[in-house]
Amino acid sequence: MFDEISPTYDKLNHLLSGYRDKKWRKNAVETLSSYGDVYNNILDLACGSGDFGLELLRLKPEKLYSVDISIEMLKINKKKLSGTVNQPVRSDAGKLPFKNDFFDLCGIAFGVRNFEDLNGTLNEINRVLKPSSRFVTIEMFKPERESLTSRSFKLYFEKILPKIGNMVSKSDYAYNYLFESVNNFKKPGDYSAVLEDCGFKSVKIKNNFLGIVYTVFAEKK
Repeated sequence: MFDEISPTYDKLNHLLSGYRDKKWRKNAVETLSSYGDVYNNILDLACGSGDFGLELLRLKPEKLYSVDISIEMLKINKKKLSGTVNQPVRSDAGKLPFKNDFFDLCGIAFGVRNFEDLNGTLNEINRVLKPSSRFVTIEMFKPERESLTSRSFKLYFEKILPKIGNMVSKSDYAYNYLFESVNNFKKPGDYSAVLEDCGFKSVKIKNNFLGIVYTVFAEKK
C-alpha cells in the first residue's frame, strides 16, 4: 500500500494536516535537542519518505539509519536525504538488523499504529537502544475523551479525508485504511502503559492537535 501511494505521500500529508505535520516534527527535534544529549547514531523507524529524517539530521548524528519496509518510500528517502549521513535500510520493524544497545535515539513519525505486533516491535526498539537513550513517537491516537471538536474531526477524518486522499493518490483504499488504523489504535495513556511494559518510561506527552495528534517522549529504562 505504501509503495502505491509513495508518489503523493508528502503532498497529501502536508495538505491533509494543514501543513501542521512539519511543525510537529520540528518541535519534537527541538525538545530532543534541549535535553543536551549526544545522538551519534539515530534510528528513523518507519521512515517513509524522510521528512522526519530531515529534522533529525539537525541533531548532527554521525549516522542516521532510515528504516522502512517499503522499497518505493526508501527510494524517495534516499533521494531527499542525498549528500547527508543518511543510510536507508529496508527491514521489518520487528526484526531489525542491528546489534544490541546501538542507537542513541529512535524516532517514529506516524508509523507506530501500522505495526502488526506493537509490543514485539517496541521490545525490538528497546533492544537496539542504549540504556537511558531516547525514543520519540509522533502519532495520531484515539482521544482520551470525546468532545464536540474531536467528534467533528472524526467526521472529517472518516468521511471527507479518505475521498480526497484516495482521489489524489489514485488508491482505492489507502486513506480509508488511514482512518481505520487510527480508529483501532490506542489512547495516549494506553500507549504509555505499553511503553512501560516494553522497558521504557514515559518522560513527556505533548498534545499537538485536538487531543488526537501527540508527541510521546520516552526513555529506555
